[in-house]
Amino acid sequence: MIVDDGLRILLVEDNPGDARLIEEMLQETAVPLASAERGRDRRSDVDCGTEAVEVLRADRLETGLERLAASSVDIVLLDLGLPDSSGLDTLTTVLERSAAVPIVVLTGLSDERVGVRAVQQGAQAYLVKDEITSELLTRSLRHALERHQRETQLTALSTVSRELMSMTSFDDIAERAVTSAAESLDFPVAAICLYDTDRGELRPRAATDRAEELLFTEEPIDDAAEVSTRLSASCTEIVERVFATNQVDVATADDARSSLSDTDSPLRSRLTFPLGTHGVFLVGSTNALTIPSIGVDYATILATNTEAALDRLSREQRLQEREAELETQTESLERLNRINAMIRDVVQSVVHATTRTEIEQAVCDQLAAADSFRFAWIGAHDSLSGTVTPNARSGVGNGYLDSVPFTTDGDSAECGPVEAAVRTRELQIVEDVVQTLSSASRREEAMKRGYRSIASIPLVYAETLYGILTVYADRPGIFTERVQSVLTELGETIAHAINAVESKRALISDRVVELKFEVQDADIVFLELTAETGCECTLESVVPRMDDRLRVFFSTSGAAVDEVAEFAERALGIEEFTLVAERAADCVFECTLREPNVVSFCLTQGVTVQTLTAADGAGQLTVELSSDADVRGFAERFQSAYPATSLVASREDERSVQTRQAFQTTLGDRLTDRQAEVLRTAFFSGYFESPRASSGRDVAATLDISQPTFNHHLRAALRKLLTLLYTD
Repeated sequence: MIVDDGLRILLVEDNPGDARLIEEMLQETAVPLASAERGRDRRSDVDCGTEAVEVLRADRLETGLERLAASSVDIVLLDLGLPDSSGLDTLTTVLERSAAVPIVVLTGLSDERVGVRAVQQGAQAYLVKDEITSELLTRSLRHALERHQRETQLTALSTVSRELMSMTSFDDIAERAVTSAAESLDFPVAAICLYDTDRGELRPRAATDRAEELLFTEEPIDDAAEVSTRLSASCTEIVERVFATNQVDVATADDARSSLSDTDSPLRSRLTFPLGTHGVFLVGSTNALTIPSIGVDYATILATNTEAALDRLSREQRLQEREAELETQTESLERLNRINAMIRDVVQSVVHATTRTEIEQAVCDQLAAADSFRFAWIGAHDSLSGTVTPNARSGVGNGYLDSVPFTTDGDSAECGPVEAAVRTRELQIVEDVVQTLSSASRREEAMKRGYRSIASIPLVYAETLYGILTVYADRPGIFTERVQSVLTELGETIAHAINAVESKRALISDRVVELKFEVQDADIVFLELTAETGCECTLESVVPRMDDRLRVFFSTSGAAVDEVAEFAERALGIEEFTLVAERAADCVFECTLREPNVVSFCLTQGVTVQTLTAADGAGQLTVELSSDADVRGFAERFQSAYPATSLVASREDERSVQTRQAFQTTLGDRLTDRQAEVLRTAFFSGYFESPRASSGRDVAATLDISQPTFNHHLRAALRKLLTLLYTD
């Protein structure tokens, strides 16, 4: 260590004459400190001058070791031949006691091998006593100090490099690099600024006290009491330029070409290093007018090691983030697989259910049995009362549905995902009950039962809302985008199943409800036809096509065929128009209706269209539903789709059940004896098989009639049969 009052040298020499001679040489020639690169900003008032030398004397090794331990010594002049020690063992002993002090060996032997071995063992230099001169002594001491300082700095840099590569924080890396620059490389001003991606600017992360004093300023944060530490304007310009150009900036006051020559910077010398994409490392001095090349080299090594440590930490963090992301994705996929398996079970239950009640209860049971779901329920929305009433439930409810009312026309602050799903008919998610459920009362009730996230799925098919399925999970964030997609499809599947069950029930139910509507909506193409042509129109029959479109037969009276055809050609709701029959009282036409239309609206909701008649732009529509269907709900949906509609009649009726024998009796009453004979003979002769077992000529020959007569009676019989089957 170099003391503040001069260079302190410990001379261990037992020969008084040699000792006195060396002391005189040291007094005659001082050691230039600047060339020894030992400046530590402690002589700001002194330029590159020399320093006084203090010599401590010891004539024995033991005494020298005591002096070395008791005093701060900068360098040791060590004689290898002492009364209590001799040879290289003397050097070894001193190195073991104080390896931090440079040693120059004195020997009386003109044997270079001893000197070389001494240097190999740790001495900085060796001098033969008989050959020592003042100049040689001074030069040897200066070189010894320089070499020792470099070795010390390299050792420190190596140690710092290992430490930097093991650190797990950007702030720790920056702080250690700054400390090393100040302590090991003698740069009292050192600071590291790292790029803040959120703010898009370089921000100080670590600095020496002197750097904070000279380079930093403070500014308030949003007019608050807190302040933010920032670089001064001049320093900001420097670091931003270095960061942008990725070029090292070397600036000294004595170099007219550097950026310090014409500025009032508090630094007399400065090195600024880019740290790749991480930031900038700045070191400097307020006193030294120049930076020796070795200082630049060592600072460069430190900056390079710092950048490498930052790179390594960035890679590790990215790797950790990636591993965490993969782990999250794996967990999400596993959860999704479990949910998909559960959904398959739900779908199987829905497929085998025969009533709406069975479907809804099966769905709730399957969902509540899943690992992550605690409770599931399905509610029906009543638009008149604005309430959602539970139809089915399963799982850990514990009275939740009784404690929480679900109303769609209440205070929006108290509404939750159920009401939102009714209004929007879209999936609604509460990712975290604690943070995002707006209603305090609902949040409290949900947390009591372990609900941490919620999904409300509208059950919609063909624009009809059949209910709301709501599922409660035991942890937040479970309803990922993939899970939401699966739940949306599940909602559509459930709604389709309910629609199918109700449609089937409407067809086979013995008791039905008949609704009669007065309709005036211009969107209904048959009403538009009568308003434009002045005819009367009756819907005769509806036949679903293979492509799910509807083939419709209708009759008109009071308008020419050409008028009807001209209307159909330009009507947006009609395509594939054909004249079927032109009779004295009316005409029958066939067409395909484009979607949407009033007939398909009814059919998709399990409702059968019985009659539709129209005249002068108005008409009557009669439909039939099963007695346990949601009659009021259908009426509301129909009037919502066709606003210029009013329900004028509703009655419940019981379908008559006709036995096979009764049907045959009725058919027999309508057929003539010859028609019945022709129809029965043709059937049992294989006339209707494909390929035919008997031709029309063969059957006619069997009946002993002509083929034209056979064809006439057969067509008449078939017409009566189909009329009984499809109309009566």
